[in-house]
Amino acid sequence: MKNNILFLWTGVVGEKGEFHTCILSLKSVSDCNITVATPFLTKPSEELLISLGVNIKYFDKKLWENRRMTCKIEQTYEFLKLLPENSNLFVYDGDMLFLKDPFDVFSKEFDFTFTTRGYKEWISTNGGCIGFKNNKRTRNFLEFFINNLNNPTWEPYVNFRKGHPHNSDINNLDWWIDQDFGHCVNIHKDEINKGSLGFDLKVYDAGPSYNFICKSDQIEHEIKTKTKHVLHCKTSSYNRWKNGISVDG
Repeated sequence: MKNNILFLWTGVVGEKGEFHTCILSLKSVSDCNITVATPFLTKPSEELLISLGVNIKYFDKKLWENRRMTCKIEQTYEFLKLLPENSNLFVYDGDMLFLKDPFDVFSKEFDFTFTTRGYKEWISTNGGCIGFKNNKRTRNFLEFFINNLNNPTWEPYVNFRKGHPHNSDINNLDWWIDQDFGHCVNIHKDEINKGSLGFDLKVYDAGPSYNFICKSDQIEHEIKTKTKHVLHCKTSSYNRWKNGISVDG
């Protein structure tokens, strides 16, 4: 299938929980292929996902421990290589609510797309949504992305990491880093689109509609108006990670 969405999730998928609701909302607006990459799922969680027509791709837990966001990009690359040439791939967080089909953004010309926040913050992007058109340029970029997460050399990324307000350890492989890299891509997108990375690549800011960071008191209004494509539900009751395991429902 041309359109694909990949989620990374581990542990529990609860019926009527946030991730279950996320998948149901996606299925209501898109007929895309849905895959969950995971190092571990409880048996009931696996059965629930399969009943929804979700594909499950397991990987070694050692790739995940203390390097979750590095693993996310590595698994994205491995999954993309399995798809037919020119397929479309979104990678989304699991705390999303889909209101409109996000794949309409693929009518734009790009190899890699990301989402800016739409409001002033210490970082311009949010890592909860990234998108790729499967081609040689994109795969070259993902190799560059992964190499820099594991061994940072790209000067804008190195400088941003060293001044990071939450974790300035340049050797950090776990939290923040995929989003940090996306922020640097956004800041330098014009140069990148002119070949500054040393290879051809077209990057595109899809804007906040495809990853609209939404607090609990905004959700009802956004569902009614449907002006955004995808809500990123940052609710205070949702604790996505607990002892390294995703908690849902």
